[in-house]
Amino acid sequence: MKNLLFSALLLTMCLSSFAGEGKLIRFYENAKVGYKDASGKVVVPAKFYAGSEFFEGFAIIVDNNKRGYLNAKGEIAIPVQYEDAGPFVGGLAKVMLNKKYGFINTEGKWAVDPKYDFAEDFSEGLAVVKTGGNFGYINNTGKEVIPVTYANARKFSNGMAPVKSGVKWGYINAKGKFVIEPQYEDAYYFTSAKTARVTKDHELYMIDPSGKVVQKIEMHREEDEMDRRH
Repeated sequence: MKNLLFSALLLTMCLSSFAGEGKLIRFYENAKVGYKDASGKVVVPAKFYAGSEFFEGFAIIVDNNKRGYLNAKGEIAIPVQYEDAGPFVGGLAKVMLNKKYGFINTEGKWAVDPKYDFAEDFSEGLAVVKTGGNFGYINNTGKEVIPVTYANARKFSNGMAPVKSGVKWGYINAKGKFVIEPQYEDAYYFTSAKTARVTKDHELYMIDPSGKVVQKIEMHREEDEMDRRH
């Protein structure tokens, strides 16, 4: 039994070591960001103002208020030139250049031209974009699959997204059809627990995907708890 336990432990350690092999780890030094390998060897000196973890093999770096991307070898794979940048999701990343948002691929080429006033990262194959004061959704080819006509919009999660139509928020599906009619002062995307926070009649609630209230959130109770902590 002891030999079996030891073998299992050794296998776990080997698998963990293999999983981390080649992965760069962010570190901080003198208020700057750099990257080390799994052994602790410095691959990229701490010289960047900020840096992210790696997503799909790339990390966002910030230098002189511009953003670019490192690859898994610690090389600058996509030049530091953007005013804003997001992580790669499904091979595409939002970036802002000359005050306009678009999406690049992992080669740094434009997959969606920079023409939007705002954009969110892709989620469930769709990304929020804003132009002319209105919001809508594009797919990974840049096609506006849900018209840019909403007063506001948030990302898709669990097949639904909160959008603001007029002065009220509701939820649409991936075809742009309302599955929960606009009725909220505010609404957020559904979490992994398949509940979403909404505000209605100045009260906070958690709802399920059918729009049924599953919990009322007592705002004053949260504020009182904060007061006690301080």
